[in-house]
Amino acid sequence: MSGFVAAAVVGPRLQADRDSFQPNNLLLALVGAGILWLGWNGFNGGDPYFANHDAAAAVLNTNLTTCVSLLVWVLMDTIFNKKPSVVGAINGMIAGLVGITPAAGYVDGYGALAIGVCTGILPWAFMNKVQSTKLMQRVDDTLGVLSTHGVAGLTGGLLVGILANPNMIEYIGTDKDAPGVSITGLVYGSAGLKQLEMQALAALFIIVFNAIMTFVLLRLIGVFVKLRMPDAVLEIGDDAIHGETAYNFEGG
Repeated sequence: MSGFVAAAVVGPRLQADRDSFQPNNLLLALVGAGILWLGWNGFNGGDPYFANHDAAAAVLNTNLTTCVSLLVWVLMDTIFNKKPSVVGAINGMIAGLVGITPAAGYVDGYGALAIGVCTGILPWAFMNKVQSTKLMQRVDDTLGVLSTHGVAGLTGGLLVGILANPNMIEYIGTDKDAPGVSITGLVYGSAGLKQLEMQALAALFIIVFNAIMTFVLLRLIGVFVKLRMPDAVLEIGDDAIHGETAYNFEGG
């Protein structure tokens, strides 16, 4: 939400840059994606702060969801766009990593697989069918983060309220119950819609709070610093303002 609001406040790139936006280096993009995936194991696996059952399950679930999400995204590209793409595979990977993050230590393997299917379909549909509309295109969400992060994160968070297995909770290697951490999804019956309602309320709070605070902070910063470079500078390249160029194609 913060990224999307920031894109709306700062304004779009030049139209020519929006019309032709090819990756600079797909191989480096894949390397970066691989490093991101590797690091996410520590991100989710480190959440319990202990090398216990919960941490191990979080790492396993992270990889299960991400693999499925990547494959489903590629399948969606193949079916509806008539061809798979490396960029699409990376987007599917990111959506999977984001989607499993709120659920990693609370769902079992079947839940992780189900989340992977959802993060391969819903963010893809939002990016290709919703963000491609004229209304949504008014905001220059360059990398589609509203889809791969916003929709994917919301999907994973809500699915905690449906798929969370209460038997997954293992804390700090003790046999004592930690108060207030019994997370039970809808499919496990006993808690009904309670956990789903909590997840939805938390998501709503985060969305509204981030949108408002990001807008206020950017407007405040904009009083002192221009948030967008003039079109003349963007025509040359936004790195020109620093007096050096990241990629020199003119020889030397």
